[in-house]
Amino acid sequence: MRMRRLILLALLASSAPAAQATTLDEAIAAALAHAPAIEAARAESDAAAARVREAQAGQLPTATVTGTIGWGRLDPQSFFGLGAANVTPRAAQVTVEQPLFTGGRVSAGIAQARAGDEAAKARENMTRSQTIAAVAQAYGNVLTGRELVALQSELVAQMQEIARQAQLRYKAGESPRTDISQAAARLAEAEAALAAAQGHAIAANARFTNLTGLTPDDLAPLPANPALPAALDEALDAALQTNPSLAQAEAGLRAAQAAARAARAERLPTVGAFAEGALVRDQFFPDYRADSATVGVRARWQLFNPGTSARVAGSDSAVTAAEARLKAAQDMVREQVIATFQAVRTSLLVEAAAQRQADAAAQARDSIRHEVHVGMKPQLDLLDAEREATAARAALARAQADRATAAYQLLALIGQ
Repeated sequence: MRMRRLILLALLASSAPAAQATTLDEAIAAALAHAPAIEAARAESDAAAARVREAQAGQLPTATVTGTIGWGRLDPQSFFGLGAANVTPRAAQVTVEQPLFTGGRVSAGIAQARAGDEAAKARENMTRSQTIAAVAQAYGNVLTGRELVALQSELVAQMQEIARQAQLRYKAGESPRTDISQAAARLAEAEAALAAAQGHAIAANARFTNLTGLTPDDLAPLPANPALPAALDEALDAALQTNPSLAQAEAGLRAAQAAARAARAERLPTVGAFAEGALVRDQFFPDYRADSATVGVRARWQLFNPGTSARVAGSDSAVTAAEARLKAAQDMVREQVIATFQAVRTSLLVEAAAQRQADAAAQARDSIRHEVHVGMKPQLDLLDAEREATAARAALARAQADRATAAYQLLALIGQ
């Protein structure tokens, strides 16, 4: 039986030359380098950082150069004794301006851009954490699917052998036809379970490849859980400090508050210092020349704009909505951490119990097989024992995958 199972596992593996098994850490590293979602989140973070630099530029001076040139004919009608002449009117001006007072517009814009940058970084971290958790789940599902296919294939082989022996016993007059029917029913059940397991395995392989870009030809067994908070309070504290969705909601609130300050700043004047230099040629009469240089202060104050009050009211409402979203995010994170922390604890207990169940079911099956062989128990008992042993091993495989999935989901919630 052990040899048959090894053969079935070998058939599931790739025909490529033997190579070192891919570990979960290697699969995670491949996903982080491969996942388009992470690349998109990283690009969005870079764009947000550029918007911060753009907002900060509002504090710096600006320099503008303007110029015109034309061709024509100018006739002053003998004014000042000047006659008609062909001219090339041209002018150039250089202006340098330095904002002195913006009413808080620039500082609010910088604060809003920085909040957007922090939100983008939080989204990138959240995408990274979610990808890691998804890879752990997909990795476990591949191993579970492979184990289920092997177990169900082995069960089908066992049921085929039992059905064959039942047929021989029936022909020899040693057992009733009921044994043949029962064996056939169990065989059909095992074949259906094998088909379902094969379908699930194919889907799990596709999911793993989609996440990592790797083909799951040879995966190492699931490792022990990574380092996790030892107590629920510790997990909650870590999540409230570093959870990416909370960081995103907090950044959203800061952005809304900055937008509200910017809306109110529209009611205040702006003041800036400037320096200008200009030259003009052939502008009013042939050979006209003029140069100028000016320094000074400009102020602009829009005394009435009916849309400003609406923008202020809208920005205040946006702040209220952001505060509500932050509160909802905090409540959701607490709920998720509590549930996931408990899932980690439960999955460890379930895995240990599943291991004991699998060991006991295997021992019971071996004992019943011997008892059926010597005629101490009916054939139906062996059919049931084979099915129970297979179900126990399948439950163990699922428990191992659930344990790893819960652990990495908890890490994602605490931002690690």
